[in-house]
Amino acid sequence: MTKHDKQIPAPASVTETFGSLSLVMLDDSDLRHAWRLNFVANFFTGPVYRQIAEQFGVTRPEFVILYCLKHVPGLVARDVCRVTGQPKNSISRAVSDLLKKGYIDRDTDPTDKRAKPLSLSAEGAKVLDQVAPVILARQESMRQALSDDELKQFDALIRKVIFAMPEWVTPDQH
Repeated sequence: MTKHDKQIPAPASVTETFGSLSLVMLDDSDLRHAWRLNFVANFFTGPVYRQIAEQFGVTRPEFVILYCLKHVPGLVARDVCRVTGQPKNSISRAVSDLLKKGYIDRDTDPTDKRAKPLSLSAEGAKVLDQVAPVILARQESMRQALSDDELKQFDALIRKVIFAMPEWVTPDQH
């Protein structure tokens, strides 16, 4: 156990896989909550986005755009940045790349000539249908550590943190 008493002791596999420093940073650091969020996020996103880049030629910012457009057609790049926290330059470059690949279409808003609404093309939808199961499988692997009740509790807690974000994050801080 560490100085911050934990109800769940760390299995030896954590130290074997990530090194002994990981437990110090995860448990004995004043930044442990932020570190834990980043730890999980990094080990989830890094491998899964490398895999989809290798298998399908789709980068993380490209996936983010495709996924957003599947749910809300007609977004502009600024909207994608706002809802994902992704940097403007990454999204802008990904929009250009997706247009070249034929995965998205860009129009001009008739009421605001500066706005360039984006939409998912048929080819983009097809690629997204191939990519999404890879991410879903990784999500399911991660989720297996939790019982159904724990998952409900996790969802409630993470939603609570997310819904409090307007109190400590502004859209221009990403």
